[in-house]
Amino acid sequence: MHDNVYRLEAAEDDIDAFIFLRMYDQACLLADKREHAQAARTLAAALKLWRGAALSGLDSEAFVAEAAIWNERRLAAVEARVDADLALGRHREVIAELQHLSDQHPLKERFCAQLMIALYRSQRGSEALQAFSDLERRLREELGTDPSPALRDLRLQILRQDSALEPAHLAVDVPRQLPARPGLLAGRDGEMRLIVEGLTERANPPLVVLTGPAGVGKTELCLEAAHRVAGRFSDGQLYADDFGDPGEVLAGFLAALGVAAEEVPEGAGARAALLRSILAVRQVLIVLDGVTDPEQVRPFLPGHGGSAVLVTGASPLALPRDALTVTVPPLAPPAARTMLAAGAGRQRMQDDPAAANRIVRLCAGLPVALDIVAAKLAARPHLTLQRLAERLSDPERILGELRHGGKSITRTLMRGYQTLPAEARSLIRRIGFLGIPEVTAATAAALADIPVDSAEELLEELAETRFVTSLPDGERYHCHELLLGFGGARARVEDDDRDLNAAVGRVFSGWLALTDAAHASMRGKDHSIPRGTAPRYRPAGARAWNGEGAAWFEANLDNNLALVRRAVDFPETCWELAIAPLALYEAGARFDLWLESHQIALAGVRKAGNLRGQAVLMYSLGYRALLVGDYPGAAYHLEAALAIFRRLNDDHGRGLTLRLIGDLQRVNQAPATAREIYEEAATALRLSGDGLAEADALVGLAAVLHGTGEAAAAQACLDRAIALCRDAGSLRSEARIRRAVAMHAARAGTPEKAYPQLIQALEIAVHIGDRVAQSDILLDLGTTRILLGDPIAAYDDLATAEEIARASGMARTASRAKLARAFINGTGLTPQPT
Repeated sequence: MHDNVYRLEAAEDDIDAFIFLRMYDQACLLADKREHAQAARTLAAALKLWRGAALSGLDSEAFVAEAAIWNERRLAAVEARVDADLALGRHREVIAELQHLSDQHPLKERFCAQLMIALYRSQRGSEALQAFSDLERRLREELGTDPSPALRDLRLQILRQDSALEPAHLAVDVPRQLPARPGLLAGRDGEMRLIVEGLTERANPPLVVLTGPAGVGKTELCLEAAHRVAGRFSDGQLYADDFGDPGEVLAGFLAALGVAAEEVPEGAGARAALLRSILAVRQVLIVLDGVTDPEQVRPFLPGHGGSAVLVTGASPLALPRDALTVTVPPLAPPAARTMLAAGAGRQRMQDDPAAANRIVRLCAGLPVALDIVAAKLAARPHLTLQRLAERLSDPERILGELRHGGKSITRTLMRGYQTLPAEARSLIRRIGFLGIPEVTAATAAALADIPVDSAEELLEELAETRFVTSLPDGERYHCHELLLGFGGARARVEDDDRDLNAAVGRVFSGWLALTDAAHASMRGKDHSIPRGTAPRYRPAGARAWNGEGAAWFEANLDNNLALVRRAVDFPETCWELAIAPLALYEAGARFDLWLESHQIALAGVRKAGNLRGQAVLMYSLGYRALLVGDYPGAAYHLEAALAIFRRLNDDHGRGLTLRLIGDLQRVNQAPATAREIYEEAATALRLSGDGLAEADALVGLAAVLHGTGEAAAAQACLDRAIALCRDAGSLRSEARIRRAVAMHAARAGTPEKAYPQLIQALEIAVHIGDRVAQSDILLDLGTTRILLGDPIAAYDDLATAEEIARASGMARTASRAKLARAFINGTGLTPQPT
């Protein structure tokens, strides 16, 4: 050996540097096997071997280069140990150390990334983003570069609150029980914002409850929201969707939080108390999916601390007042179309937008239904939207169509249905069996055969669970076709046919009682309408009639038509329902619904061989044809009705029909025949006790008598008609008779006496909303003003008469008004309507 040169002989096990390297390699292997706790302990022990910077005090070039290598190895070990700590959920513990390391190594991206993750997991997201900004500024100022793509991606993940930032390797006492995130989630931005804010910004401990109908996507929305906020709850997330035994759920949660099996106490109360103790010092998100009772939630509510609870349920729960309830409604059409397009493809949507919109409506905006339809369309590219819409429109098929690939809307709806009390379930079934979307408390009372107040309570309960929707007037409730189909299907499975038919029969009977009252409000008693033998029903507690007949009929014509369709197997009831709005049909010129309802009912009574029903409907159709100017059609229907009424010895039906045949004969310029018919009609109606209908016949007879020069006899008929009208208290009949008196005066050469009668008649017609009478009276008023020498005012009256008549489908009146205006123009005055 050379002088002054020494050699140290030592084994590698005796040299700290080699021990450090061996421990570092061992820790890396442990980390690869996800044994982070052991890896962290090994690295901590390895780092304790260091006493400062490597080769401190040796400043030759060789030593400096070697020292740099060893110092980098030390920093790598520090980085690895911090990674292990982060994987163990020790993010809060390492923040101070990482801040110090970042200050010492201001350009080292790895320490910055670890600091950003630790801050984010500690609910200090803004500080995490600031750490990125500080490094970005330093890199640009000192090196003229930008942060690496990996660090920029980390910043973007933090901005998105990406759940991937959570620890990849979990400790036993940091549960991550959330199911997978849902797929497409459309149209929920507003609800999502409320949920996230409720869980992260409200006073501790926050409680957020999602409510909405079955199939509306509460679970999907809940899971997406839970994943978005999971980073704020670094001590784990717990999930449960079965609360049959709350004690077992509590035991499972305690085990997930690290409580040994032997330390879990007996009894739900003791377990809930222990859970509160643990939650008080941790930040845990508890998700309870499908809760039906507030008592299922209470054991899981933290007393204080940084934990939160997210709940889904079909109806609002009676939970603490500071709970945030977020109602999840059905999807709006744009979002629903987005879901549908995911399976149908945009081209199919664009090719048939009407069918797409129809499918969206039939799916009730329920994501579950839309998801099933989208999957079916994706799997069957040959299936057109039009064909699928037709299938969904069939109440017998809709539930079957909403089943595909293991998913079924029936299964989803059943979950909500089974949580309801027996009385509510029964009402759902009967509403579905009835099959009419709009119901009232009276309808529900008839279906269930219970008092109206009780029925209203049941409807409110169903509204809370979204099986029905309360309409703005507070009186009516709407049940979507999809839920009608579900209720009807359950009825056919669970109920006796006789009970169901009896329930529907009570609805028909109750509705007929209401139409009777509405008709009496318009015409006074049972005047001018044939009646049958269908029963009437009044639910216990039903309020006395206090409405206005015309307005009630106008608001309920669609419902009445739906009931006519539903009653085809009850022929006597069916024709009575069809004829019930006759006063409004003739007054409001609703000729379309008039025809549709009668065609449905006529098919039913013919099939059943119900002769009187056929006669009544033919009489009514003849009246309609007469008003629209279809005189051959009127003659056909009225003669057929008269023959049946004579055969049945039905004086009332015979008198009503003869009165209209008299009008027809008068139009056909056959006064002698009209006179005989009117006289027979008046006699028959007098015998049947229908004073108003008799008055109508006398008015027609007075017109004939006036034409034959029998003024006194004509006036006697009008006087009796007025007396009958006053006895009945019918405004509509009064308007008709005043018009007849006016025309009598005009034909007598005294138009000045006709004018005030017509003005009063017009005021009555406008007041009661009788558009048929308004157009007729305005026509007469216009011709009277011509006789009085006021063609400009006459032109205005005639123009308005023609406008109303054309809009209402009264061709004859419109034609006469047009001819009268042409006459005025022919005088050379050519006035313009004001």
